[in-house]
Amino acid sequence: MLKRRLCEARFDWTLRCEGPLLIADGRYNKEKAKEDERKQDPQKIFISRATGDALLKGAKGPAEHLKLPFFVPGTSVRGPFRAQAERIIRSLVQAGAVPPKTACDPFDMGEAPLRSCSKRLDSTKVAVPYASACPACRLFGCTGTASRIRFEDSDLPAIGSKDGPRSVYRDMIGIDRFTGGVHSGANMRLHALENVSFSTAVTVQNFELWQLGLLAYVFQDFADGLVPVGFGKSKGFGQVKGQVMSATLTYPRGKEEKIHHLGSLCSAAERESYGLQEFDAPQCSVDKAKPTGLHLYDSFTVKDLPSFWGGMAAAFDAFVADLASEEKS
Repeated sequence: MLKRRLCEARFDWTLRCEGPLLIADGRYNKEKAKEDERKQDPQKIFISRATGDALLKGAKGPAEHLKLPFFVPGTSVRGPFRAQAERIIRSLVQAGAVPPKTACDPFDMGEAPLRSCSKRLDSTKVAVPYASACPACRLFGCTGTASRIRFEDSDLPAIGSKDGPRSVYRDMIGIDRFTGGVHSGANMRLHALENVSFSTAVTVQNFELWQLGLLAYVFQDFADGLVPVGFGKSKGFGQVKGQVMSATLTYPRGKEEKIHHLGSLCSAAERESYGLQEFDAPQCSVDKAKPTGLHLYDSFTVKDLPSFWGGMAAAFDAFVADLASEEKS
């Protein structure tokens, strides 16, 4: 059933970093290791689409001369986004609950209570992995079931352009634990970007209403500046704030101008087999986009985002309440 494209939600999202941002390019250290290292060269450089040679060449000059095609990978936002979603789920679900009643630990491949769904589903061999996955893995995916959510990469404006980011170096001083003075061997020079603002899109295919409700809470935490991204979070790097600018819903053509979801677009047998939430979609005004050429799907733009998010959050609250009642029974 999930292999069919029954519904899709796209959220255009703008984020701004209020301080330095560093998403390190993993190729740089590998290329740097081939040369004689110079102490004044930075240990890390912001990720870009440039070649390895261009990275080394740019690192040998002042920070303002380091003008590479920088970008923010979707995976660098997806990781903190999922971690915050898991934190929300575990905070709201009854203490002591285990997957699939709460979020698993995707990195735990042992036998701990919160072991990953990838490990757990691989050993149980269930017929419908989606129905047995934890809430986080139902949305973000695991070995047994594909991810429903996608984060797009975002290319940054050129260094020095109007409203573009600034290229800077940030020096980290190591402290000697015995003397309390400067530790000469633990100093680091990091290349970061300041005044960073970027736009991306978050797309969820075949969504349940509670999943959009979970996104509502995570988006709000980003809006409040509670979810840092990138390298050096404990050093004050990556303090971002985000705002959802628009929401677009897509369904097979011929559907009414209202909120549809996975549970309302599949059969009763599929709803039971996949364990889909039965929740009435909230009333929310949408505008139908004018089709261009041949099309199999219709798109609708949400007109009132606060009302939309409120209705989705109610669906997530009901989902969590159902998990709690099932846990008690």
